[in-house]
Amino acid sequence: MGNLSYHFGQFSLNPLARELRQDGELVALSASAFDCLVYLIEHRERPVGKDELISAVWGRVDVSDSLLAQTIVRLRRALGDAGSEQHIIKTVARVGYRWTMDIQVVEAPAEDAAPLAQVQGEASPALAPTAAARRSTRTWLYLLAVGACAVIGLGAYGVWRSHHSVAASSAIRFDKGSAIVLPADVHAPADWNWLHFGLMDLVSSRLRDASIPTENSQAVLELLKDAAGTPAAELPARMGFALTVQPQVSLDGENWQATLDARSADGRSWKAQASSTDVLKAVRAASDVLLAQLGYGVKGDAAQSSLSRLEYVQRIDAARLAGQPAVARALLEHVPANLRDDPELVFIAAAIDCDEGKTAVCKQGLLDLLKRLDRQPDPVVRGEVLTILGLIYQQEGDFAKSVATLTDAIHTLEGHDNEALATALLDRSYVEQLLWKLEDATADIGRAHVTYALAGDAVGAAKTDFEMALMAERRAQPDAAINLLQRVYERFQRMGMRSMLPSVLDGMANAQKMLLKYADELATTDRFWPLDAHDLGFIDRQMRRELSMVRAIALADNGRSGEATALAQSLVDDTRPDDDDGLLAETHKLLAEIAFSIGDNERAAALAAKALLPVLASADQRDYASVWLTRINALQQAGHTADVAREAAAMQAWRDHLAFQDDWVDVYVIQARAAQLWSSGQHDAALAQMKTAMELAEKFGVPDVVVSTGVPYGLALLAAGKLDQAMAVSGRMSIWSNADWRAAWLEACIYRALGQNDSWNSARARTQQLAGDRPLPEAPRRLP
Repeated sequence: MGNLSYHFGQFSLNPLARELRQDGELVALSASAFDCLVYLIEHRERPVGKDELISAVWGRVDVSDSLLAQTIVRLRRALGDAGSEQHIIKTVARVGYRWTMDIQVVEAPAEDAAPLAQVQGEASPALAPTAAARRSTRTWLYLLAVGACAVIGLGAYGVWRSHHSVAASSAIRFDKGSAIVLPADVHAPADWNWLHFGLMDLVSSRLRDASIPTENSQAVLELLKDAAGTPAAELPARMGFALTVQPQVSLDGENWQATLDARSADGRSWKAQASSTDVLKAVRAASDVLLAQLGYGVKGDAAQSSLSRLEYVQRIDAARLAGQPAVARALLEHVPANLRDDPELVFIAAAIDCDEGKTAVCKQGLLDLLKRLDRQPDPVVRGEVLTILGLIYQQEGDFAKSVATLTDAIHTLEGHDNEALATALLDRSYVEQLLWKLEDATADIGRAHVTYALAGDAVGAAKTDFEMALMAERRAQPDAAINLLQRVYERFQRMGMRSMLPSVLDGMANAQKMLLKYADELATTDRFWPLDAHDLGFIDRQMRRELSMVRAIALADNGRSGEATALAQSLVDDTRPDDDDGLLAETHKLLAEIAFSIGDNERAAALAAKALLPVLASADQRDYASVWLTRINALQQAGHTADVAREAAAMQAWRDHLAFQDDWVDVYVIQARAAQLWSSGQHDAALAQMKTAMELAEKFGVPDVVVSTGVPYGLALLAAGKLDQAMAVSGRMSIWSNADWRAAWLEACIYRALGQNDSWNSARARTQQLAGDRPLPEAPRRLP
């Protein structure tokens, strides 16, 4: 099938190009309103439920019915449907919305574009997909991506989780894989919709009770978003898990029929059935039948005595898992009075406040509960309370208290709940990165990996490998990062986690840039560029902008500065008020670097000033120092001596007040000092600073930083008439002269200074080939 476009009234909609036009004119829509429009049209044959629409568009990220209603209002206004007639989008009482206007469908040739489902990552109506956790471009790879403070493994709350047994001789082995349980198919009145996710959790927990490693529900929903459209029978092979279980329940009068369809990766299948007037009992019984078929068994049900409590916990967790905190709160309010004081339910109540963005209320509720837990110990609940508090303290900027609280959580959870323990370890590693405690962060990521593996959480383990690769980049180990990222990429592909692939490719391209492997960097971006031609799962506006930035950087590194500038400038021109300020700063940074590389110094200085925003400084001080140096160098080349002195002094003061020091940042600060000294005529002092910067860069050995410090030093030595020293520096840069135009240019200038015209002409031609469309600087004259 080719690319479908839809025509109705005066409007035409191209989902792939993400364009809505009215009489040929582009209509501005927010990303969520556009996605709502596409989903309603794609499913125009029936009403679309509110929960389904929220799941498809927002991916369950703390979305309320009121936000959906506001989005529909804005969409109707854009379509001229804001009156009471509702002739385009009709509200269906107690259900949701339905598209009612006639549609003409036009199909473009298949080669024009990829199918919508591949580009949008459109979810099946039966699923409630999760927005995938990811890191963004360059600087943003290292940001603490905690967002809402209560993003936790909801399946971990159940009272059924702590009773394990030893597996018997099994018909299926899990030593090289784990099981996943899909959301349940529910054939019952709407008030039983909570079973969709509640039974998913129940069956998962039942499998864990039999010592079968089973993925948590949150991770499974992320995977399902990426696998949208894949037939259930193909999911085991598609995702690479040992076992996939599909629950189904049907209500016939007062009797529930529960069915569990299980399929292994090698094609074997099992079916387990049970019935009861109690749906939970029916599903437990079916689970036990399935376990017996698989060769596993479970001990007596310790949760049987607290069935009422279990049912409420499951219903509330299911509502939260579906991104419906208001529903979860309403369910919580109906908990019997004798259960409302239960620590686990009190914890869930506080977490719901976090879900709704009520951080202060959530924090106070958690602190009050923590006092109670001092008197009534419950290590798992206490550990989870401390974990969320640690994230809240991080958001408040109290990093020391955040680390101390997360450390307390880790000590509390050790020996009790591996999955919760791994989460606390990974959360602490994020804060340690912000504090520049890279050794501690690396150790915590390693512990989290092992602990996730012990919990049978393959998704968590894979994500820790990704974090370890990013840590290697930050620790100036790009070779190790590339090796790790390649393995992670293959693993995510095998597991069907397409939404994680863009972030992995981003990290890989950055590591290749650090190694001056520019052709490899561009080839890596070819795996996702152009975006509409590759199936990478759900890619929202923010991710599209981030990946466009990665592509622009690769184009610039490969001497295609005109294309890079056009792409980066398009991101600036298309900026909206709610877009990421950090990405905008990164875009101006790139544009400044390109302008400086082609000799447009005034523009480079102005663009660099636009990039020097606090958000960039707080995100990554290395990028902040780098673009500040670009501004200073551009001002120096433009002859603004006073401005150079002022900026260099300000940069030094900024560095002196940093909470922690970084040699990488110091390289840029020393170079800025050298630029100021050179501008004021103190050439010998400037050369001494350049030498110090190059030696410091060589100490940690990232080729990109070594070349960016060594080449200016070599050229300055030539300008000062110190040919022998310049030759020595060029020799140290020569290992990169076939890959990087700067190193090649220094080598060419050495030949020119020596009067070796043939070598000069040959080296200059090679340099121009590497430089691409960048003009070469003016060469120094031959030295006597």
